[in-house]
Order: sequence, then C-alpha cells, then structure tokens
Amino acid sequence: MTALRPVQRLSLGTAVLVLTSILCLSRGAAVESSPAPAPVFNEKEFVAYKQKGHGTLSGQVFLGASSGKAVTQAGVPVHLIPVTKYTRYWFDHSVKTTACPPPGDPATTNSTPTSPQPLHCAQEAVRQLEMDKRLLPYLRTTRANPTGHFWFTKIPAGRYYIVSAIEGSSQKEDGPAGIAWLNIELEAGEKATNLVITDCKSTLC
Repeated sequence: MTALRPVQRLSLGTAVLVLTSILCLSRGAAVESSPAPAPVFNEKEFVAYKQKGHGTLSGQVFLGASSGKAVTQAGVPVHLIPVTKYTRYWFDHSVKTTACPPPGDPATTNSTPTSPQPLHCAQEAVRQLEMDKRLLPYLRTTRANPTGHFWFTKIPAGRYYIVSAIEGSSQKEDGPAGIAWLNIELEAGEKATNLVITDCKSTLC
C-alpha cells in the first residue's frame, strides 16, 4: 500500500493539470470567438418580393413624446423592407440593437456635443440600407401624411420590416427624434390596417 501512494499522487496531480488546461482552453476560445459575420446577399431570398401582389398595408407612424403625445411628421419616408437573412442582420445591428439610447439614458448623461443624436443614428441606419443598390428593386417607400398615416398597395405575401426615421416636433420638450419600426407577416391578399409603427415608448407598441 505504501508503494502505491506516489502513483496515486501523480495521477491526482495529472488530473488537476488536465482539468486546468481544459478550463484555460475554454476561456481562451470564448475570448477569441468573434461575432458572426454578415450573411452574403442571396437574390433568391428576394425574388418573391419583387412581384406585385394583392395585399395592402396601412397604419400610422409616430414617436412617443415624454408627455404621452404621438409625434408625427408630414411627408416622412416610410420604408417597407423584406425580411431575409441579409436584411435581418442589418435590422438587428442597425435598428433594433444599436439604435441611439433614449434621452435621459445613463449612457448619455456625460455625452459631448459631438455625440450622435437619435435622429442621426436613425437616418444613418436607413441610409446604409438605401446605399445597397442590390436591395433597391425589392424596397418599397411611401410618405406619411400630416397625421402620420401611410398606405402600401399591391404587396406580395411575406415578412416585412416597416421602418421610418422621424425628425420630431420643433418644440424641444415635446419633439423626440428617432426611428420607428414594426415587424409584420402578410398573407396573400391580406389587408392589414391600423398598424402602429412607433419607437416602442408608447403603450401601443
């Protein structure tokens, strides 16, 4: 029994060393892992959205002010964007996740005059999409009336993002600026009405 003790100690030490190595490798892999790359543009995913359909979309686009009022903008562009792997990556990284923080957010407390404003972030997100010429044949754009209402006609079935960058009111205390959006699935010939496109600050979102 006495002769076996060194072997037992060696085995235990080896096990500890192996376990430590595994943990280090796991941590290293986690640190070195990079975010998933943007998917390549696949035109096959967009073909169905280029055709004319029989569906219609209508609703109101606005931002929620601190007073609870709906802030609209006459003539603001409203974009209808097909949902594919390519546009989903853009939406998740440019609209839903990396949109500018709202006023009063702790992250903006110490912001400098050169810090990006919500409107600039919203416009830049939309501009990124419009600059991709491969997407232009599949994008639809209309403009909202003075009350923020909009209409799309002859829309094929599918999933869409409805996105609009709003400048807000001229009154500083009641004029937020930013991006309003909605994710919707439209069936063939469906007439979707009274859609609410907003920045999710209101209770209607």
